[in-house]
Amino acid sequence: MKHDFSAVIRARRNALGMNQSRLAELIGVSRNAVAGWETGHSRPDISTVPTLCEALGITVDMFFGLESPRVAEENRLLRLFTTLDRRDREAILWQTEALAEGRKRQAAMAESAMKPVRKTREVPVPHFVTVYASDLGAAAGIGAALDEAQGEKIYLLADDETEQADEVITVSGCSMEPTFMDGDRVLVRHTDQLRPGEIGVFLVDNEGYIKEYQPDGLHSHNPAYGMIRLSGEETVRCVGKVIGLLKEEQIPNREQLNSIEEAVRAGERRK
Repeated sequence: MKHDFSAVIRARRNALGMNQSRLAELIGVSRNAVAGWETGHSRPDISTVPTLCEALGITVDMFFGLESPRVAEENRLLRLFTTLDRRDREAILWQTEALAEGRKRQAAMAESAMKPVRKTREVPVPHFVTVYASDLGAAAGIGAALDEAQGEKIYLLADDETEQADEVITVSGCSMEPTFMDGDRVLVRHTDQLRPGEIGVFLVDNEGYIKEYQPDGLHSHNPAYGMIRLSGEETVRCVGKVIGLLKEEQIPNREQLNSIEEAVRAGERRK
């Protein structure tokens, strides 16, 4: 499509309220030359174009039709802005910034609305039990001061074993190997009565032991260790019965633990 130079010159001159004589004077050419450009009978010399564009307040790209409508609009706004006094300029800047901030907020809200809502996966509260975990374990070998133990309440997943348990105690020593190894954690139900052959936690002169109860004494499972004979002179107390090893599947994972703790907190708030 052929670019209409004459229309550009005429439109810009009229927009500026300028007659042909004034435009000719600014450029340094005759009025007839300007009239010839506007009627399309002639074109301005290429060397005259920069001066002509300056007089018309447009860029060379605009003159040749190479400038996008957006750039042309921006240039127009800039030219109008330069004609304002300081107070008007500040008012325009304030309004422009307010409009820009409003558009920014609208865009952010629209973007947020377009994002898919990520649903938090709800983990059902598993059936659980609360037991006491001792910090100081009972010895399967040498004694440990079980009465001095301090611990905390912990949550375990409920099953036939954990529902019977009152406490988790850590095995210390190897006298009960291979039944229980050093560092094993065992579930203990508090009781002072054991039948022969059952394994329990005992306080002998205030030192804790995990041993098998027999009428003649407290037996180790490791043949390298002897039994503790009960002469009647010792202070002996049965703390509880060892139900079994604490298994990995009885310990809640992180998601289950979070769900349990939230349920406990909700219950406390309702009290």
